Amino acid sequence: MPPPANKAYQLKVSLLGARPPIWRRLLIAPDTTFQDLHRIIQLAMGWQACHLHMFQAGDDRLIGDPAEDFDGMLNFQDETMVAVSAVLNKEGQALTYDYDFGDSWEHEVRLEKVLPGDQGEPLPRCIKAVRQCPPEDVGGLPGFYDFLEAMEDAAHPEHVAVREWMGGEWFEPEFVDLDDINQALAERDALFSETESEPDIPPARDFFGLSPSQVYELLQNPLNCPSVFKPLIDAEAVNRELDTAPVIRMAKVLVEAMKGKGIRLTGKGNLPLKQVKAMIEAGGEEIVAPMARYSPIRSEEHILAVILTRVLLEIAGYTKKQKGVLSLKKTAETRLEKKGWLMVYRDLLSTAFSRLSWASMDHYDGLDEIQYTAPFCFWLLSEKGEQWRPVDDYLEDMLKAFPRLPLAAYPVVYMSDEEQARSAMRSRMLTLYQLLGLIELDPEHARLRSEGEQMMRRTALFEGLFTRV
Repeated sequence: MPPPANKAYQLKVSLLGARPPIWRRLLIAPDTTFQDLHRIIQLAMGWQACHLHMFQAGDDRLIGDPAEDFDGMLNFQDETMVAVSAVLNKEGQALTYDYDFGDSWEHEVRLEKVLPGDQGEPLPRCIKAVRQCPPEDVGGLPGFYDFLEAMEDAAHPEHVAVREWMGGEWFEPEFVDLDDINQALAERDALFSETESEPDIPPARDFFGLSPSQVYELLQNPLNCPSVFKPLIDAEAVNRELDTAPVIRMAKVLVEAMKGKGIRLTGKGNLPLKQVKAMIEAGGEEIVAPMARYSPIRSEEHILAVILTRVLLEIAGYTKKQKGVLSLKKTAETRLEKKGWLMVYRDLLSTAFSRLSWASMDHYDGLDEIQYTAPFCFWLLSEKGEQWRPVDDYLEDMLKAFPRLPLAAYPVVYMSDEEQARSAMRSRMLTLYQLLGLIELDPEHARLRSEGEQMMRRTALFEGLFTRV
């Protein structure tokens, strides 16, 4: 229960990782909002309120300014609507306050004591302050320590530069003026009304009918997002369509070959060529190995679909490698016998999203966010995937929903950032969805010049798995 309103909170705010310690002891009212606590910490520590921030409670709730949650992915609770007492109500409880996600200043905010409300002076108030906080944009704790070393040593080669960077002023890490802090706290409403301006909010995202909280739920766990898709799958329909998934057809061939003594791997640790060809035949050469028509298959290393099938089974806990032999685990064999291939498919699907590294599927650097945002394509498929539509339409919709996605691409001279993002979505998201039997492509594989003509639609297997609420 929150404490009565006539109480006061004694908080200790510590900059985590700082050696020697940097901290403040504050008295605040329990009904202080998190927006006001943010301002109080900024002024008490000596920050300039010029970067993003958020609070994280012990139950992993994120509290912050919704305007700073540009994509709605963090699902912030509005800091203007949440009182500190709604999160901290027992002595010893703590939360974290993150400021400047670049320099990454992380603070622990701990409720030390719940005190009688009549403290003789108005709240909030700072009653103890130990050491100055680092200057803004100094480069995190490592940069701060380098800064101190150069500042304190007049013979240091960077001494003049850091003095100039500080505007000629000296930085005394031990000095803190408690009276200045408390005067600023008393004037904080005026100070923030003068300094705060509307944030530079990017254009509104188009989530095609989903709310930001629904998108967040979908991206967190695409197989368990009850506000978007029904939690219970149509098991009969899925079982009926299971063999349409190339990954299941190939997995069945591999599992059958592993029974008994297992499969002796090559000296490089690859599947023998005979096994690779058997899996390709089961999966369908036109889907899993389209280049086989142009050049002979020489190794597992050249067939991504075979690699992915084997890796998914291994990560999901179905196989093991020992002394050069790939074999089926006894527990997996029992699970397969009792639960059937539907459970295997669910395990592979879950593993593909939660534990497989998609970045290993191509050569595009810096686009790891594709894996995180890819489940949104399930919503797009449920919206318009019944009929054949251009693949480019889906890629365009993904970029409308996540326009910052290309910004993470590593610059190259031969492709724009957006072209890299589109190509990586094809090589990762679409390749995996096709392997899992969730989409059909026409043609199955498009050459670079004809990619704009490629069409896509959802499968009956997808419809059995993902039924909209």
